[in-house]
Amino acid sequence: MKRMGLRALLPIALLLLTLVPSALPLVNSDIGPTQRTFYLTSSKFLLPSVPKPGLPTIANLTQTSQPRIEFDLSQFLFTQTATISGSMVFSLYLTSNVTLPGVSLVGSFLEKLAGQTGFYINVTSVQSHPIDSTRLQPLNFTYSIPSQTLGLGAHVSISMQLASPIPKGVGIKLYYDSSATPSFVTLPLFGYITLDQRSGPVAILDKHLNPVTSFNLNSTDLITIQTSVDSMLGFLDISRVNLTLVDPLLRPVRGETNLTMTPLPVLPSALPPYLYTTSWPYPSNATAGIYQVFIDIFDIQNNRAFSFRGPANFFQLSRTPNLFSPETLNLIPYAVGVTGAAALGVVYYGRRRRSKSYLVPFDYFNTLTNGELDGGSLVTVEGNTGSGKTILSEELMFEDLKKGRHCIFVATGDFPTNIREGMKSMGLDVSGYETNGLLTFVDGYSSEAGQESREKFFVPSLGDLTNLGMKISTSLQTDSFKEGSLFFDSLTPLASKTKPESLISFVQSVGAKVRGLGGKAFFTLGPSIEGTVQRRLQDMADCVVQMEAFEERGVRKSRMRISKLRARRFQQGWVIYTIEEGRGIIFYSKKPRK
Repeated sequence: MKRMGLRALLPIALLLLTLVPSALPLVNSDIGPTQRTFYLTSSKFLLPSVPKPGLPTIANLTQTSQPRIEFDLSQFLFTQTATISGSMVFSLYLTSNVTLPGVSLVGSFLEKLAGQTGFYINVTSVQSHPIDSTRLQPLNFTYSIPSQTLGLGAHVSISMQLASPIPKGVGIKLYYDSSATPSFVTLPLFGYITLDQRSGPVAILDKHLNPVTSFNLNSTDLITIQTSVDSMLGFLDISRVNLTLVDPLLRPVRGETNLTMTPLPVLPSALPPYLYTTSWPYPSNATAGIYQVFIDIFDIQNNRAFSFRGPANFFQLSRTPNLFSPETLNLIPYAVGVTGAAALGVVYYGRRRRSKSYLVPFDYFNTLTNGELDGGSLVTVEGNTGSGKTILSEELMFEDLKKGRHCIFVATGDFPTNIREGMKSMGLDVSGYETNGLLTFVDGYSSEAGQESREKFFVPSLGDLTNLGMKISTSLQTDSFKEGSLFFDSLTPLASKTKPESLISFVQSVGAKVRGLGGKAFFTLGPSIEGTVQRRLQDMADCVVQMEAFEERGVRKSRMRISKLRARRFQQGWVIYTIEEGRGIIFYSKKPRK
């Protein structure tokens, strides 16, 4: 066989680079720090959207009781890849009752690291501007921010206050949160949206969603391309993820240029990474060779926040024999040496092996959490409608009951009678455990449905958190509950009847009581829970379970992941599952059951 020319070998060498971990840099090409604009709002949050028309909110900056005004960028940050560096600019609508030759303002960037008290305050230089009493106009104050990485889970905010003593009788006011007076701050951010490096930036899959790196032009297939995105400010800060396919001659493929990828269904407050996908039914007359995938990510303000140009983003279109045939493998040493060929063989074999899935029963959940959850744990179970939050709670409860542990089930979304029957249809008959006193129901639903409760413990009004807390406390006061479990399904009906702070305090109180007895407390919540409340609950939880029901190509699917588990290693990433009558939750695993 003749040796191939260098030009012919180049695509093979490039593909090998995509399969060697040491050659997988993420490239954020030609994008420096982005000046993100965040508007001051009456809720004291910084939001990327322009305020609506209406009367502005007014703050008196000369008020001595509260000289500093502060606005939160977020309750906490979702990633640890972001940095801030450059010029921070305050554009503020200020008025004064008298004309002043100069007003000095201290602009501060504040970061509170997770688990710490107090703020790290990066106070920048003080700037002074004249202020005219005859008109309302924006004044720009520019400050220099030294480069620093923003920590995962950090609480970030900005503040401002007048620096110099103000003459007596002078009043300076700040106007904001109106389209007529849109006061804002711009922050120089870099890496606030990026591709997730943990699961690999780009996945190339066949029509069966198996990882594949080569496709046969003699037998056309559907190529599915997936990418995972991290976002410092969460899912809602991502406007779109665009894909461009580049052919072997480095030309954009017609019809596959700047194509917007589809996000998999996710709760707006869900933690990253977020999965985006698209597909390409390549034609049989497509150019054979190595194709590349380019990714561009845009934020909600239409800034190109991230640009990915490889090299770990190749796949091959070929006519048999393909790249992985013995004939082709014999040529690889001419391009990259025997070591590269060995790496290619190992990775390809591994990808072939990983494509198969196995059905495993519910106790696979303990594999996800690396063992049974510890006593003293507070757990939140999040999911959209139909994802199986209630069934997960029921199965976890049934596992505890089988081990002789006392369980309490607080029902706010259905009659306890219906819950018993539903569990029985899933093969989870709890009647015997109620008879021997191991299971107690607290009924928070019957009164909402206008029915008289048949349970020993019930509340006449779900909005009365004090009464509900007392009923739960009374049900906990048994010798058998020690190291037991409480299952609260769900917090969602309470959210519409109580203030957010009251709901958070209620969960803290109930969780503390259960923890004090060495038990576990599980709370389910749906997508209608306010985002700030959900983040607060996630922050106080020891374990966060996320569940999703979604539709893919007309097929209903469900998936689950552990997004947080304090002080323990755990299995990351989504796991597909199904719910079968008489069997409950059944997981799909990449490893066979031993």
